[in-house]
Amino acid sequence: MLLGKQSLNINQNIIKMKKLLLFFTILALICITSCYRNTNRTLLQQKGKAQTSLLQLLQQIDSLNNLEEFDSILSKDYISQTEEFSEAYPEDPMSAEFLYNAGLLAMNIAKGSDSQEEKYKYSQKAISIFDEIHRIYPEFNGIKNCIINKGVVYDDILQDYENAEICFREFIARYPNDTLANNIKSYLQYLGKSPDEIILTKENN
Repeated sequence: MLLGKQSLNINQNIIKMKKLLLFFTILALICITSCYRNTNRTLLQQKGKAQTSLLQLLQQIDSLNNLEEFDSILSKDYISQTEEFSEAYPEDPMSAEFLYNAGLLAMNIAKGSDSQEEKYKYSQKAISIFDEIHRIYPEFNGIKNCIINKGVVYDDILQDYENAEICFREFIARYPNDTLANNIKSYLQYLGKSPDEIILTKENN
């Protein structure tokens, strides 16, 4: 009889434990779901804040451009924030557009810099950004501009005519029917030549 009571008590304890386990399991799931939602909400807020900051910077830079002024400090800040944003949110559709603008600003910094070190640094950064867009966002509608801009950086800023020609020929191969293709074909015969050499080339043609 005593064994029967002990058995009954054990069964009751097991039932109680199962109920407690079920209760704590449900409680844990509620907590996890709540934490997950809060985490998602926080991440979305951080992402929105980063997007807003980038858009505000772009607006400031664009306003200055309309006044024919270029602020390299704002531009460098935008480039830095864009790199952080695209690294944190590579799947975001705006990342490619943000990066493209960063590439253009890096080109402008390099072109306007009196420091050879800075000129080289931001030329390479522009090239790197355009390559990154090409690699990660092949469907981005500005891909062909990325190829041309790389060529311009090599040609106009770095005077690396060999790589400039590679970029321009890549554009022609990829977009043979583009209106710019014929212009680039014509330009290639003058690539890297001095004014006197250009005149001589024109006379021979």
